[in-house]
Amino acid sequence: MKIGEIVSASVLGGLYATLQLENPEDLRIAYPVIVEGKTYDFYCMVEDILNEESEIAEQLAGCAMGNVIVPTGETHEGFAGPIFYSKAKLRPIQLIEKKNRKLSEPQTIPPYFSECRHATKEDVELIYHPTAKSATIGSITGVEPFYVQLDFEKLVEKPFAIYGRTGVGKSILNKLLCCAILAKKAGSVLIFDMHGEYGVYSNTDNTEGLKYYFPHDVEVFSLDPENAEARQFVLEPEFIEPDDLVVALNNLSDQMVDMIYQIDREKGQKDLITAIRTLDSANLDESKMHPATAQALQRRMSRISRLPFIRKGGGKDAFGQLMAVIKQGKSIVLDFGEFGTDSTVYLFLANVLARRLFEQYTEMNEQFPRLIVFLEEAHRFLAPAVSSYTIFSKLARETRKFNLILAIVDQRPSQIDQEVRSQVANRLVMSLKEPSDVESALAGVPDRAMWQNIISTIPPRTVAVIGDAIRIPTVIDVMPYKDIEVREHILGTGAWTADKEKDLASKADEVFGKGSEQPQPLGKPK
Repeated sequence: MKIGEIVSASVLGGLYATLQLENPEDLRIAYPVIVEGKTYDFYCMVEDILNEESEIAEQLAGCAMGNVIVPTGETHEGFAGPIFYSKAKLRPIQLIEKKNRKLSEPQTIPPYFSECRHATKEDVELIYHPTAKSATIGSITGVEPFYVQLDFEKLVEKPFAIYGRTGVGKSILNKLLCCAILAKKAGSVLIFDMHGEYGVYSNTDNTEGLKYYFPHDVEVFSLDPENAEARQFVLEPEFIEPDDLVVALNNLSDQMVDMIYQIDREKGQKDLITAIRTLDSANLDESKMHPATAQALQRRMSRISRLPFIRKGGGKDAFGQLMAVIKQGKSIVLDFGEFGTDSTVYLFLANVLARRLFEQYTEMNEQFPRLIVFLEEAHRFLAPAVSSYTIFSKLARETRKFNLILAIVDQRPSQIDQEVRSQVANRLVMSLKEPSDVESALAGVPDRAMWQNIISTIPPRTVAVIGDAIRIPTVIDVMPYKDIEVREHILGTGAWTADKEKDLASKADEVFGKGSEQPQPLGKPK
């Protein structure tokens, strides 16, 4: 459908179209449109929609005539055309040669009065080409249903980021991405499951988790010993290092930080937790450690000292089990159970495990398959003040060559160290409102001004995908995380049938264990 004609054009500045729509509300920012030139079709994205200043409109505003006569481009024409009209600023993304339909970068402009129309499914099919490792997370906004394919092999080759403010659908997007990574065998994933969303069923909304869809390929570990569906997670204190405590016990004074490292150097055969707990503040060498600082540190440490999953002796440390699972090409969900709302536990465990993974992958990377570590609340680990103490900044910079890939998930990208952000190859950016976050999320992106406008205005459950995992930067309406959607568009198993239900029932023991009294996967938890 025709929406307007080109009245101004610049290769660098973009195109301006006079709209011939009765209602400009029918067009929105980020909609794809086609400008039909003589040699090329210009595949464009709507960057802005505007009503320019008009002296006549200002004179009519608020007067009696303005209430009687509603001026529109359809009904009020002067000698030179409509008196009142809207305009759209368009940004060319690709050129489609009319003769052979070949694609190229936009390096020219269309003639005056070239027709503009909505992009159709046939238009976008020329742009996006699926690969063996591609899957969809949703459809293009502003086009009849067309599910865009992302190349997940390219996505997980390098660090990538998912940015978006709270409440816009990052959790749904995360689940879709994880399902697609596993379905396309692009790698394995490690999920720190704070709220019990990724196991068999989600504790928050009863939707299916990764273990439900991939019972053979996902292992669940839990900090909760009462979780019968998971392996018990145990951490032996001898594997805890000073950096782990500095990250977890954030906002420590410089004196406390120095003391942790001093105690670690002098602890002898003790583990660091025990050495701090048993420190006798009355008999300290005050030239090295001040008694008041020692007492304050012990108080801050008491929370970690009491964590039940930190157990000494017996060789029950779970890390060896985790590495055996990873070596088999399986994914891991670490369920935090009752500790899901405890940010100290999350900061502590995520750093401990990531550090030990880094050590294993850098020493013996040829033995391990690609693993993608999803790090939520990433700014807590990657802020400039703490990034030097965490292993995650090294993960972002160095581990592409070691097959250990960092997936940053965060709502405050402006608080993440700039050097870390610069390592991100693909960005999936949802709605952000804080100008500093928008600017940081899009640092280094071509046409950044356009994307800043888009990110500031897109609705929830919409994501801008920018990077080499997609043919061109694209705004996508994220599809619902529902069983039928996941099966049809990601797993490729089509609609649910009685035969498929029977087949899944026969495999239920593989999820819950043979003879288990746990609820079967065909009936969701009530």
